[in-house]
Amino acid sequence: MPLILTMGIHVSLAQPTRYFEFTTQCGHGNWQDTSFIAATDDPVVIDTVLTDLDKPYEERRFISGQIDYGDGGYNHNAGHWFLWHFIPGQWELTEMAIEVCDGCPYSDVDADTAYWIGVLGLFCPWSGKPSREVSAPVSVDMPGTENWIHVFPNPASDHIVIQRASFSLFTITLYNAAGQKIMNRSDFPGSELALPVLKDGLYFLYCGDGRHSSVIPIWIKN
Repeated sequence: MPLILTMGIHVSLAQPTRYFEFTTQCGHGNWQDTSFIAATDDPVVIDTVLTDLDKPYEERRFISGQIDYGDGGYNHNAGHWFLWHFIPGQWELTEMAIEVCDGCPYSDVDADTAYWIGVLGLFCPWSGKPSREVSAPVSVDMPGTENWIHVFPNPASDHIVIQRASFSLFTITLYNAAGQKIMNRSDFPGSELALPVLKDGLYFLYCGDGRHSSVIPIWIKN
């Protein structure tokens, strides 16, 4: 946080907490591994992340820092809430890190949280790059309510299946990482959705029914 010097006294200025979604390219094939959320009120880190968001995705740096138990009230991927979170003010973006702290947010850290927090205390997913800023408090679709949504497989290649608790018609729009619209259609949940021929990389799937909506990161791997 910035400091102001007033009559020889350093006064810390409170900064609003900002929330950023990070996407990953883990190889375990679990959709929960595709993204997570980190929070910070450090203005230097905030500026760094915002600067990276203006760069092409492949040129962005990855997150590295200390983690603790619990989701922190914000760390999730769609309806999955993680068992850990990056400690606000104790993470940054970096271009290099030790291999021992690389891993997947769900298949590795969630699967053995005690080891990652109690032994390593550090998480540096090398593919964990910032994808967007999200608002807070984070509002997500939760299993067990009428709003939850689940998309699989993720990563995908030529098709996906979208499941929702509510069996109603909804709009599906697919965007690439540059925000360009790739496809748009309406469908009912549970049906298989054929994808156009796409290059490998990150895409975003918007699903909405006029009352609720979700944006889900989708990785294409052919």
